[in-house]
Amino acid sequence: MTKLRPIALRCEHHAAPMGLNRPAPRFDWALDGDGHNRCQSAYRLVVRAGENVLWDSGKVQSAQARQIEYAGTALASDLRCTWSVMVWDEENVASDWSDAQHFCTGLMHPEDWRAQWIARYFVLPAGREAPADNTYDNRWQARPADHLRRDFATVERPVRATAYVSALGLYELYLNGARVGDAVMAPGWTDYHQRVEYQSYDVTDLVGAGANTIGALIGEGWYSGRVGHNQRRAGNHYGGRPALLCQLHLEYADGRVETIVSDGQWTTSQGPVCYSDFLMGEQYDARLEMPGWSEPGFDASGWQPVEVFVPDPRPPRLEASRGPQVRETVRFAGRYLRQAKTGGHIYDFGQNIAGYVALELSGKVGDRFTLRHGEVLDGEGELYVANLRHAVATDHYIAKGEGRERFKPRFTFHGFRYVELTLPDGASPDDVTLTGIAIHNDLPVTASMRTGSDMVNQLLSNIEWSQRDNFISVPTDCPQRDERYGWSADAQVFWKTAGYVMDVSAFLQKWFEDIAEAQLPDGAFTDVAPSKPLNPYRITAQPGAPGWGDAPVILAWQHWLRYGDRALLERHFDRLVAWLKHIADANPDHLRVNAVYNNYGDWLSVGPASDRTMVATAYWVLVADLMAKLSGVVGRTDLVTHYAAQANAVRTAFIATFVDGDGRIAGDTQTAYLLALDFAILPSDLHQRAAAHLLRKLDEAEGHLQTGFLGVKHLCPVLSDIGSPQRAYDLLLNETYPSWGFSIAQGATTIWERWDGWTRENGFQSVSMNSFNHYAYGAVGEWLYARVAGIDWDEDAPGFSSIRMRPLFDRRLGWIEAHYDAPTGRVESAWRLADEIVTWDIRIPPNCTGQIELPRAPLSICAGDTPLPLTGPITTLGSGRYTFTLAI
Repeated sequence: MTKLRPIALRCEHHAAPMGLNRPAPRFDWALDGDGHNRCQSAYRLVVRAGENVLWDSGKVQSAQARQIEYAGTALASDLRCTWSVMVWDEENVASDWSDAQHFCTGLMHPEDWRAQWIARYFVLPAGREAPADNTYDNRWQARPADHLRRDFATVERPVRATAYVSALGLYELYLNGARVGDAVMAPGWTDYHQRVEYQSYDVTDLVGAGANTIGALIGEGWYSGRVGHNQRRAGNHYGGRPALLCQLHLEYADGRVETIVSDGQWTTSQGPVCYSDFLMGEQYDARLEMPGWSEPGFDASGWQPVEVFVPDPRPPRLEASRGPQVRETVRFAGRYLRQAKTGGHIYDFGQNIAGYVALELSGKVGDRFTLRHGEVLDGEGELYVANLRHAVATDHYIAKGEGRERFKPRFTFHGFRYVELTLPDGASPDDVTLTGIAIHNDLPVTASMRTGSDMVNQLLSNIEWSQRDNFISVPTDCPQRDERYGWSADAQVFWKTAGYVMDVSAFLQKWFEDIAEAQLPDGAFTDVAPSKPLNPYRITAQPGAPGWGDAPVILAWQHWLRYGDRALLERHFDRLVAWLKHIADANPDHLRVNAVYNNYGDWLSVGPASDRTMVATAYWVLVADLMAKLSGVVGRTDLVTHYAAQANAVRTAFIATFVDGDGRIAGDTQTAYLLALDFAILPSDLHQRAAAHLLRKLDEAEGHLQTGFLGVKHLCPVLSDIGSPQRAYDLLLNETYPSWGFSIAQGATTIWERWDGWTRENGFQSVSMNSFNHYAYGAVGEWLYARVAGIDWDEDAPGFSSIRMRPLFDRRLGWIEAHYDAPTGRVESAWRLADEIVTWDIRIPPNCTGQIELPRAPLSICAGDTPLPLTGPITTLGSGRYTFTLAI
């Protein structure tokens, strides 16, 4: 038996955070080690700054390995620290010290910032000099990217150099000609009128003794570029021009610290990025390149002074990045298909992604290469772009004619699988290489699952890719058309799935700040966050509909169950209270008929529509129940009874208004029964009758689903809970319309927004709303991991210290292999059916227990090679590897 060892060290949900927003950061680790019933009995954690010990916890007798709060010497700004941990096992045997992990504090106080906001002098309407009629003209008045630079000198090489950078818009930072970091679309999207995030970079290796140059390229991004679907106010939602904030700390061997900041000493110029806009695309004219512009010795005599200014309506609050940055993650080679009717050439990248295309080409000076992006092809094999609405999604590259040239966009991204490349006269596709580059917040991938069904495997891939493509600073609805909002209901129905696929802990910390900042003074949460671009004609943001405004309560509860992180709940609990008060004050009769705003109901359902007031009232039951639980978690015992009573009062009103004595619910839809059953609204007799009605509705639909965004996540879990797991498998494995399998049969590599995005009978759905890359219907992923694989959280022991393992076997699937890297360690589950016998192998990580629930008593249980006594279909096991056999 090997020693227990701490792994997967995290500080504030990051492996190595660069910048902190808490004066006392929290530390987590998982555990690894073979053997059975392994557990941590004690730990010791040490934090150092160089050789100085800032905190030594000493040996602490505790099994706790999460949310250990720093309790050492007060942390200063601009400090690099390392930390490591050792643990003692159940027999008091000490582990080795973990590998040291680092964190940096960042600039923790407003007075630490000496940098000023700088930008190119303001030129209306689109950053162009008068007269116009030049290469920077475009019909969208999209701005060119601005170059900024400053020379500085050092007497000696610093022993440590750190750059702190942010932008109103987007930036790339350079030092002595080298790109700093690998983030794209930084600093990310926030409500720039309230808060902007900054990034920290270790640039020690890039600064030398003597002459140095710091440079930046800034683009419009979410700040002043186009985002959203309102063409009457397409852009300039936060301001009219991008700006930079930069502070470079140079620490020398004698302890001196020199600071280079963004100020009036910088100069600016336009360059080859003629414009770069999320929706319109980018035009890059290589003839306008300025070699060496961010290096010492460059002739910047023609450059202009920057303007130092105070952003309207006030300088935003500066906070360190909370989530992992957006990065380039996966590359796909473009496969040539055919010449299009337009004369362009169609390429297939094999996967619907969010990102851009890198070109490698040969051309003559002035040659123009144009890339149009689309998700699908039409019936004639042509690029289909009607569903992009006003998003042009087109990039242009103008060659400089100097041999082999390379290009990829900087400040735009597209949602696409296919590209149409238009070549200049005389050029051939043989002269060009296309590579698709996927971008998204670089969250750790935490799960994998394979099955005996190729279709289900593709579904799992589609779920993951829709998540990748829509996790770009915020969880967006879609990455391709003129929208890309952080819709809250889309996220809440998908969030349990999202947490299996990736570690979303830090990502939600960031987005919850956006949600909180969008909340209205009357307590209303909003439909989207950040909220400003959705309805630019309102003085305040658009309040949230049922299921949408309720999302923060649901997200907070799920975050607690998955990560055991009380801090997020405590930080935002009063905001959740204000939302429930907003609902209750508007609806004294406990039916949710008022303050429902854009009451979307079960959005985009097929078949009979669900009663919207019924859906809204059902969600009120859910969030009141969750608030009772959350109140207990944060120690607000005075509110536990309050919300429990509110939930029961709403239940009573729901039953009296919407449910008859036979358990039939108003509207008689699948979603009506799913919500009532999953939200535990009905007493036991009506619960059983409603379950029978749900099965009847499935039969009436010939075994097909008829749910929309709110209903879909409940389908398979509810069917499993009411004793009909085979019906859940029927839906999973269905390949006829409407179903997950139907879209896959049409070649989908991501989740569609609509079940009927394309059908044989009607072709494409309405061009006004038809994305082929929405993750909401991918919410079935939670059932695949939690019930098919049997890896689920336990409400009684949040953070996966206890794993509820209730696998559902089905001979049609044949076999599965799955793992999930829980906050506590890797959980594994694999089962295989052969000759009416199921063999199920599991791994429970150290310091955890498994709550095993099987459909019947197993034939045998072995811990490794050791048989265990049979105790029935329900049992509790400690850590280790186990094998079960069952008759099926």
